[in-house]
Amino acid sequence: MRRWNDRMLKTKMFISFSVVALFIVGITCGIFYYKNTSDIKNQTFSLSNIISKQFSEMIDLYMQNVEELSLAISIDPSIQTILFDFYQTSNPIEKEYVGYKLNPILFNYSYPKTYVQSISIYSLDTHLYTYSKPVEPKPAAMLSNEQLRHFFVTLNNRPFLLLPSVDEAQQPEEENTQRVVSFIRKITKIPTQTIIGYVNIHINVNAFKMVLANTKASELENTMHVLIVNEEGRVIFENSGSGSGTRMAQDMFDLSVLNRSGTEGEVKWKDTNYLYTLEKSSYTGWHTVILIPKQVIVLKQKRMQDIVLLVGLLTMLLIAAVSYFLSHHITLPLNRLMRNMSRVELGDLNQRMDYSGRNEIGKLSRMYNHMLDSISRLIHEVYESKLAEKNAQLSALHSQINPHFLYNTLNIMKSISRLRGIEEVAEISESLAGLFQYSMKNLHQPVSLYEEIEHINNYFSIQQHRFGNRLRLSCHIPPELLQASILKLTLQPLIENAVNHGLRKMKSGGCITIRASEAEGLLTLSVHDNGEGLPEQTAARLRESFDSSNALHTRADISNGIGLINIRQRIQLYYGKEYGLHLHSKPGEGTTVSLSLPLIINNGKPEVKAQ
Repeated sequence: MRRWNDRMLKTKMFISFSVVALFIVGITCGIFYYKNTSDIKNQTFSLSNIISKQFSEMIDLYMQNVEELSLAISIDPSIQTILFDFYQTSNPIEKEYVGYKLNPILFNYSYPKTYVQSISIYSLDTHLYTYSKPVEPKPAAMLSNEQLRHFFVTLNNRPFLLLPSVDEAQQPEEENTQRVVSFIRKITKIPTQTIIGYVNIHINVNAFKMVLANTKASELENTMHVLIVNEEGRVIFENSGSGSGTRMAQDMFDLSVLNRSGTEGEVKWKDTNYLYTLEKSSYTGWHTVILIPKQVIVLKQKRMQDIVLLVGLLTMLLIAAVSYFLSHHITLPLNRLMRNMSRVELGDLNQRMDYSGRNEIGKLSRMYNHMLDSISRLIHEVYESKLAEKNAQLSALHSQINPHFLYNTLNIMKSISRLRGIEEVAEISESLAGLFQYSMKNLHQPVSLYEEIEHINNYFSIQQHRFGNRLRLSCHIPPELLQASILKLTLQPLIENAVNHGLRKMKSGGCITIRASEAEGLLTLSVHDNGEGLPEQTAARLRESFDSSNALHTRADISNGIGLINIRQRIQLYYGKEYGLHLHSKPGEGTTVSLSLPLIINNGKPEVKAQ
């Protein structure tokens, strides 16, 4: 049960440490994950805004160059002269001849400009002349009167007109096309400022890719879509589609996105979800739209999630290991302390803690050791005091002459002296003198078994003069045990108890037997009388008193048997708790009291007498 409680303490500490630490790690990882995913999204929008703004500004610069080119063409004197001659003749052949004079002029303007696909000059009578860089260009379509009126009305309010991108053939026999944007400007006669024609510069939208490459968008160029959308929602340029050189139907972008108040958000285009940012140019009126596939952000978030989970898992494992180590490190000395205290509870005061730490547990261990040292010292002092008190009481008891014994002895001496002469009186006096001499000296020092038996013989000699042949003493002691060391006056009180209590009612045949034996370093002495024995209840009460009494506390409710308890306490105080006195008695079978002592042999082999 105690081991289960120890494990419960360790488990509780481990679970408590782990739960608190894991809760903190979980909250930290959660905040870190959501903060980083939010930062990824914000950084994507921020970078996308920068790219859209840069790209829009560079397109504006690009178109300003185109405007400068168109202005140079419109005010070129040679072109104005050719157009003037064109209007002066009515012969179609001459008109065509005059128009061909524009070829070297337009060549000089378009050749240095890589982004110029072709340049067209429109007359007011819908005549069209086009110079194109591709070989054998497809004949350009003539303008209608309605288109010319639209140019006239629009260009009266604006310096130039940008038309949506169209596909222009590069090779007639092939299907390859180039998507172009038309930049249209009116040509006015100098100095009257009357309109004499229109110049249309076809810009290859592939050139926008070169502009995009200069925006330093390499971080997102593999995934982002860059669109240029006009005010009607037509896609003029797309970095991954429209400008690739493949003939495609012109795409339309969601106008509701262009009309929103914000410049960023989410949109679905071509069945794919995107994060978008847009920038409107005040110069061209075009919208630059940057589309980042939402899946790219999701993949980054998934990567971040995997990293957070991996770091969190490793952190949790580390915390669990540290928590287990801490709980084990804390509970191990506590468990050792509890085990030692359990042994102390059973009476073993030699258990000490060897924990040498400088923490609270180390301080507790040192206090525990000091406490045991103090308890041992106090017990030793009290035991010595109690032993001295017992010896003093024993000395006082033996220094008092039993009045009845002395009275009877004196009566015997008186009777014998009258009837038989003085010799027996001398024997009794001698035995009595031996008793007094043995009892009065060095009660605290051990004696040999031989000396104790001699003392018993003196005592029994007097008792035989009193009881005659009613009593006899029998000793069965191996000669090698006669020099065994025992405490003085440990056997004689047992003989006295046998005479006064066990054999007092016997008229004849009373016998007291003393036996000695040894086994494995243990000396066993027994005193048996064949008297009436003790009632079972009395014997049980005496045995209980043996277990509940010690050197410091003797049961006050035991009126009989104090002599036996004192003998047992003296033996345990002197030799240890594993030694002592045992009682065995049955009514009608007599009583046996046995002593267990450590076997200590002195020198010499005297003989023992039996009465």
